[in-house]
Amino acid sequence: MQILVDGVKTNYLDINPDQEKTIVILHGWGSSLTYWIPVSKLLSQNHRIILVDLPGFGLTSPIDDTPDIPEYTGFIRKFAQELKLEKFILAGHSFGGQIALDYALKFPQDLISIILIAPAAIWEDSRIIDLKVRVADKLKPLLADPSHVLMEQLLGWYTPDDYANSNEYQKKVLKKIVKYNLEPKLKNITVSTDIIWGNIDFVIPNTGDHLVKIIPNSKLHIIPGANHLINLTHPEKLSSIMNKILGS
Repeated sequence: MQILVDGVKTNYLDINPDQEKTIVILHGWGSSLTYWIPVSKLLSQNHRIILVDLPGFGLTSPIDDTPDIPEYTGFIRKFAQELKLEKFILAGHSFGGQIALDYALKFPQDLISIILIAPAAIWEDSRIIDLKVRVADKLKPLLADPSHVLMEQLLGWYTPDDYANSNEYQKKVLKKIVKYNLEPKLKNITVSTDIIWGNIDFVIPNTGDHLVKIIPNSKLHIIPGANHLINLTHPEKLSSIMNKILGS
């Protein structure tokens, strides 16, 4: 399905549209709504499930210029308004979790709660990030070497894969969003928050224990043996946790 959101051709999937309770799911970096179809099929059929391609990903057109997290947050709010959503649950994976956090800080009146799946929430010193950006640029020719997984552990979310597999628009966005630090504001989140993480995630290592200490009314759920792409490797376990959250 497609809809125009502030002039941006937006691709989305609307499952169980007649249900009143709604969850909107935001995908992570370098992916699209298709990555979340397996999980959506396992989620409660008592909920309306909306998957959306973020601007510049999947089949959704880019936003003009080079957006940062606030622009993505504003886009999702306009998307929700176009669909006439009032109170809904907002879930986000990785980069999508970063947007969900920003949304909860700015527009809590729209939300019932948020679900964060391995969210990009805690950032390092900007000087370290700048160094990683330069290292990722230099490592691009080495991606054919299977040992680059070690570089993933070193670089964290800003991995050579993320950068090399991105188009020029996405590269410009990535260089901005890795520096958008939400940590000082997390104590101000007022909606109920559930955090889900895999215990062997090297892309965004588990900082859930730290987050639940900062974010009021938050709870941490760990999936043993899961890496960053929990939605693809452990859809049953992830959907089971999400269904318990939805049922509560």
